[in-house]
Amino acid sequence: MKSCSKFIILSVVVLMLLAGCEKSTAPSYKIEAEAKTLLDVAYGTESKQKMDVYLPANRTSNTGIIIFVHGGSFIGGDKADIQSQAKYLAGSGYAVLNVNYRLVDGTGLMQTNPARIESAIKVKDQITDMNTIIDYAIAHAKEWVVNADRIVMVGHSAGGSLALLYSYDKRNTKVKAVSNLAGAIDLVFSNIPNWQFLPPALLEAGYRFTGFEVALENEQYYKNISALSVANTTQKIPTLNVFPQNNNVQGLPRQDIVTYHTFTAKLNELKVPNEFYFVEGSDHYFSQNGKWQLVLAKSISFFNTTLD
Repeated sequence: MKSCSKFIILSVVVLMLLAGCEKSTAPSYKIEAEAKTLLDVAYGTESKQKMDVYLPANRTSNTGIIIFVHGGSFIGGDKADIQSQAKYLAGSGYAVLNVNYRLVDGTGLMQTNPARIESAIKVKDQITDMNTIIDYAIAHAKEWVVNADRIVMVGHSAGGSLALLYSYDKRNTKVKAVSNLAGAIDLVFSNIPNWQFLPPALLEAGYRFTGFEVALENEQYYKNISALSVANTTQKIPTLNVFPQNNNVQGLPRQDIVTYHTFTAKLNELKVPNEFYFVEGSDHYFSQNGKWQLVLAKSISFFNTTLD
């Protein structure tokens, strides 16, 4: 009888432990049924450091976050340019942060012989803005009812460059995947044959981007803003590279399919998970009917696979 009592007690204890284990492993997500839009949210003190936040309906504390970065050759552009695309992404079930960032000084840069100006903001400062944006998203994730461990980035043109550069940066601990939509990936102008004869506007742009002349001795500063050079074995962030067939960017060199294939080979060599996506018949701006939706849907599919 005594041994029987011990058996009963032991059985009860085991059942309680099993019940406790089941309870602890069961997912428990907070749910927010209503969609919410927050416009011009300041993530810093500068006028350009603002974002629009699109929080989808029926989101949970497991909802992922897309950081969406506009293009504009590092000197222009605005989140308003991609507002409809940001809303499309939010319709996919992700929270979307459509962000502005500080711009390199573009004063007179499109002139044939632009004046020499040292920009107060360089590309490295724009990468720092990406870091500040990520920190802000992490700090507000619970308030927004989203998951700070499911952050991804999408960028178009210069925004694609910045998304790549930040994703591969040692400061990145949260971005889980990145989609580069026609971004510049090689800005080492001094590697181009006869680079001394590049248009003055392009050489001046390089100076403003980095604060250093385009010159052989300054190549490292240009490598620091080139994803092709920055990619590394430490930050193996899954990467989608989207290349439009007609990727003509105002004469900017080395933004052709050969450069993109070189980048793919480099990522493969580094064992960085990646996918190359060719968009037939599209220009750099995906302006043809349906092309934007096509590349955004591809990005979402890539993220869904990566985050699962």
